[in-house]
Amino acid sequence: MTAISLRQLQLTNFRSYRELTWNCQPGLNIIQGPNAAGKTNLLEAVGYLSFARSLRQQQDQQVVSWGANSFQVKGFCNAGQENLEVAIIYHQSHKELTINGQHHRLVDLLGILPVIYFGPDDLLLLKGAPVYRRQFLDREISILDRLYCHSLQSYRRLLLQRNRLLRQIKAGRGKFQELEPWNIQLVSTGLTIIQRRRAFLQALEPLAAAIYQSMDAREQLTLTYRPSGGDGEEWLAKITAGMEREIQAGLSLWGPHRDDFSFFIGDHEARCFASQGQQRSAVLALKIAEARIFMQVLGKRPILLLDDVFSELDSKRQQALLELLATAGQTFLTTTELTRLPASLLEQATLWQLSGERQLVAG
Repeated sequence: MTAISLRQLQLTNFRSYRELTWNCQPGLNIIQGPNAAGKTNLLEAVGYLSFARSLRQQQDQQVVSWGANSFQVKGFCNAGQENLEVAIIYHQSHKELTINGQHHRLVDLLGILPVIYFGPDDLLLLKGAPVYRRQFLDREISILDRLYCHSLQSYRRLLLQRNRLLRQIKAGRGKFQELEPWNIQLVSTGLTIIQRRRAFLQALEPLAAAIYQSMDAREQLTLTYRPSGGDGEEWLAKITAGMEREIQAGLSLWGPHRDDFSFFIGDHEARCFASQGQQRSAVLALKIAEARIFMQVLGKRPILLLDDVFSELDSKRQQALLELLATAGQTFLTTTELTRLPASLLEQATLWQLSGERQLVAG
């Protein structure tokens, strides 16, 4: 199992950090500081090195420091015996990736520095709109499988072109017959995405269910993929029957861009019927299962990013997270108060104090 660790993080104009050089440590790094000191921004920067996008699902222009028009995130990493230098520069809507000084496509970054993020907003994964769950699937599967990312990019291009044609037909500048080849391409490419998403959830489910049970749960956790268009012929039939609706909307109404998945606890959908504690357990179980899938598929221990989560967990859920940390690689954990953390964590950690001047000082 390859151990992945970040030795040094350099930031320029990233969120609240105008300039930062941080020599972080292997193992557990605990970052303590008051609210609004920049703790979450620091975790976001580490996550950016994994996926070249914000973990908070925001556009790159929202990540740039106030008054600047560019930012840079650079990481010096160890991947087993290999040393890596990963740099991402964003300037006026253009993004550039270099790995060990050589220019690469952004997709080449996937899987090199895998991270798992868990924070207070992760309940949106269960309670929020379907877009949160689709983004989760697309991000995590892309890290495991670059071919999936290529399929996703192809599908999005087809979707844009088909939507443009739908609007042209509505305006009288196109014909119904022109949709047929786009329909076939959309379904063919979209089925690859649906099948891969379903397979990923099927791999996650038994792991997440076992972890959920370990938190003293009395009912079974299940994950159910819900394709908006069905599979294959059913999806194509919906498109054909609903062509007038799509033309009037100027949008493709069925496909993976409208799909969702659900958490069930017992026979009930967790979003509607589970308690806050059950919902938190379900999301935590999913994240821990995700870390184990990453280790199985990539042969790497992902970097864990834990944003002030221990204060939200009871003793059972804290124990589940502690068991993950016992087998994890490098971990970055933020907190406002060290007293909120288990003593066993503090004993094994490197402590960092984050001041209002955005400076990290070893505690």
